[in-house]
Amino acid sequence: MRNYGFILVAALTLAGVSAKSGGIVDEHGDDGDTIFFGAVKDMRGVAIEGAHVNVKSRNIEFVTTTDATGNYRLATQVDPDQSELSCSKQGYRQSGTMRRTAPGEKSPIEIDCTLQAGR
Repeated sequence: MRNYGFILVAALTLAGVSAKSGGIVDEHGDDGDTIFFGAVKDMRGVAIEGAHVNVKSRNIEFVTTTDATGNYRLATQVDPDQSELSCSKQGYRQSGTMRRTAPGEKSPIEIDCTLQAGR
């Protein structure tokens, strides 16, 4: 019996789509998508690699992970004014977010997140 799950993940990866909890996420987006992007840093301004960034709207949650430079990019189909962004990483707690894009603007939405060491 073939492992069709592996084939599906491989096909999605080749297509530039990654499977994340909360659904399938295309980091590049399509027309009409809301693009969230930004950076996750510690209190000293040092980039945090591998932090989870969550965008939640009602009962839908989109998740991505920061790259080696602490940056993230996430395409969703949610209204940015009706959603919440949070970030997390083991050993850290969120100390704040800063939305750099004015409320009411639809895309791209720049939101930076700050984590503090400790629980």
